[in-house]
Amino acid sequence: LRQPCSSFQSSCHGSLSTSSMTAFTNAMRSLQARCGSIGSDVPSMFSAISSQARSFGGWKRDSGPAESQSSFSPYPMVPYGVKRSTAYKESKKAARKAAERARRTAEEKGMLLDPKKQLRMELKRNSGIGWYRAGQIIKHLEMHERGKGPPIDQAVRDRITEIARVVRMGK
Repeated sequence: LRQPCSSFQSSCHGSLSTSSMTAFTNAMRSLQARCGSIGSDVPSMFSAISSQARSFGGWKRDSGPAESQSSFSPYPMVPYGVKRSTAYKESKKAARKAAERARRTAEEKGMLLDPKKQLRMELKRNSGIGWYRAGQIIKHLEMHERGKGPPIDQAVRDRITEIARVVRMGK
C-alpha cells in the first residue's frame, strides 16, 4: 500500500500511504479552487504566514539598544560575603537614615510631588502617607489611581496638602 513520493520527492523523504497522498491531493485541489476566486491576496497571505512561522523568537524590534521603561539606574551586584559584613550593613543603615533626613528637610518646604510614573507613588514618599492614604487622596482628587496626576504647581500642591490633612484625620 505504500508508494514512493514521485512528484514530491524533494519535500518528503521516504514514502506516503495512498490515503494520505489522496487527502493531500484533495486539499491542494480545493486550495487551488479557492485561489482562483480570491485572486492575488493569497500569495501575500502565504508569505505572511511563512514569515511569521520563521520568526519564532518574537516580533522583531527596531535596531538599536533595548529601551528600558525604568527611570532608575540598576543597583550594582554585591557579593554575598560583602552583604553579610557588619560594615556593609552599617553603611546601608546610615544611607537609609540620611535619605529619611533629606526627605524630611525637603518636606518642610511642602509636600514631595514629582510624579515620574504615577502620583500615588510620590504621595507615598511623604511621611504619614502610606499606600492606602495615597489612594484616598487620589480619590479626593477624582483622578485615575494609576495616573500621573495634574501638572504640579503651588495651587495643586496646597490642595493636595489640604486633602492629605483631611485624610490623616480619617475622613
